[in-house]
Amino acid sequence: MARCEICKVYTQDGSEFCQRCELSLFQVTDIIKTYVEEDPPPHWLVDAIGELGWIFREYPRTKGYLNTAIEVTWMFILERLDEVGIDDIAEVNHSNLPRDKILTILEEASIITIEGEKVFPGIIVQKLRKVRWEGYQMDTPQIKSKLLELHGILTVALTQSMLNDKEYIPRRALAVFHMLSDNMINSGEKIEPVIPDYVFDKACGEMSERQKNKIRWVMSGFIDGQTKIISDVTERNGMTIKDEMVKYCEKMRERWRERDREREI
Repeated sequence: MARCEICKVYTQDGSEFCQRCELSLFQVTDIIKTYVEEDPPPHWLVDAIGELGWIFREYPRTKGYLNTAIEVTWMFILERLDEVGIDDIAEVNHSNLPRDKILTILEEASIITIEGEKVFPGIIVQKLRKVRWEGYQMDTPQIKSKLLELHGILTVALTQSMLNDKEYIPRRALAVFHMLSDNMINSGEKIEPVIPDYVFDKACGEMSERQKNKIRWVMSGFIDGQTKIISDVTERNGMTIKDEMVKYCEKMRERWRERDREREI
C-alpha cells in the first residue's frame, strides 16, 4: 500500500497522491494554466486568486521568495524595465535564503527568465504587464483590485514551483488548498458555504495550534481588518467562505470532474 507523496496518508489504490492532495495540485496547476492562456482570465478566477496573496507574507520560510517576486514585478511593470541585473535585485541579495535557490524557484514559477547575469520577465509577469496600470492612482479600487490579483497569482505560481522542487513543501499554502479541496469533496450538489473547524484542522495537518491560529487570524481579518477567503466565523464552530470562493469551488470542482470524465473515455 502506497503513501501519498505530500501528506503521507495511505492511498486506497496505491496512487501517487491521495484524492485531497491530487485535487489541491489540480487547483494550483489549473489556476496558472487558465490565468496564462485565457485573455482575459475569467472573473471567477481573478476574484478567487485575489484572496490568496497573503499566504507567504511575513512567513519566514517563504517571504524571501515573495519579496523578490514583488520587487522584480515592480521593476518590470511600474519602472518599465525590460531587463534587470541580478546584482540590482535587493531582496535576493539580502534574504537569508540562498540566492541561487530564490532565482531557481522564481524561474520555475515562470515569474522570471534568466540569461547569464540578467533577469527578464517570465510568462506570469508578461501577463501582468498587459494590465492597464496607467491612468489610475494607486489608491483607487481598480488598482487595489489589480494588486490583489498580482499578489495572488505570484503566490500560486510560487506554490507550484516549490511543490515541483520538493525541497520545501509550502504547508501554509497547502493548508488553504486542502481546506478548499475537502469542501469540494464533502459538499453535495451545491458547495457548502460553511467550512467546519474540523475540516480546517484536518487541512492544516501537523501544524501547531499557534500556526493554525495565525491562519485563522489572517483569514478572519483580525490582523489587518481585511478578511481573506472567509466572510465570517460562525457560532457553530465553522467559517463561512465568501461568495466568490463558493463560485470558485463550484467552477473548480466541475473542471476537476470534467478531467476525470475525459480520463474514463
